[in-house]
Amino acid sequence: MTTSRTFGLMAAAFLVASPALAQDAAPRLPDVQIVECRTHDAAQEKADMDLAMSALDLIQAHDMDKLNALLPDLKAALGHAPDIVSHPEHCGDSIIVYSDELSDVMTVSAMIQGHEQAFGASKVEQRDALPYPLLAFVVGWTYFENEDFQAAHDAYAKGLLNDPNYDSLIMEDTLALAALHRSPEALGQLDAYIARNPDLPDEMKANALRKRGYVLVELERWDEAEAAYKDSLKLEPDNETAQGELEYIAQTRPSKPAN
Repeated sequence: MTTSRTFGLMAAAFLVASPALAQDAAPRLPDVQIVECRTHDAAQEKADMDLAMSALDLIQAHDMDKLNALLPDLKAALGHAPDIVSHPEHCGDSIIVYSDELSDVMTVSAMIQGHEQAFGASKVEQRDALPYPLLAFVVGWTYFENEDFQAAHDAYAKGLLNDPNYDSLIMEDTLALAALHRSPEALGQLDAYIARNPDLPDEMKANALRKRGYVLVELERWDEAEAAYKDSLKLEPDNETAQGELEYIAQTRPSKPAN
């Protein structure tokens, strides 16, 4: 059964009364767009999420035989994804937010507080996040492990149509595009993600910087790659991947001519 939580504006006002809470919430939905109510098949969405979670367990176990056997069903489920961004929806007297993050609900509640008549809604409801970005991740990951990099990219791109800010999809698509010798495209997508998310947690930003370094190495832009890995180590000083890549750059980069 789909989880739903309703927040009246009085409750929302309490949640966002603290400036610190409001600031914490705001970066998750910096440019909130509310759309008209869309048709959802809640039973199908739940079944698709259950399938995605089963596949995620197989990824964690690295059981490629079972993942490949499940791949046709995963692809069929991903086909249910709408090729549009999952925005909050205006349904009757409610704004419905499909997200597992309370901060998303707080952001929307803060936005409409005091403007109920203009928005035509008096409450905000939180419902389970849609399964399709996660499905795109597991389908793409499986194809990538099978070295079908184009199919992996196609799956990641499908998921990003539904959630352009889904971190794992962007990180994995960076690798898929690089494997397809489309590193400039990977770098552009990654830089755009970092630019529109200036308040990423340290762990996520460090990972994004390592991916940036990886792509810059592929492009043989050695100084920029070195800077990206060094910046990532400022956030995660003991990361062995970044340390190893810096050693690789030091050994591989052509020597600069003496002045």
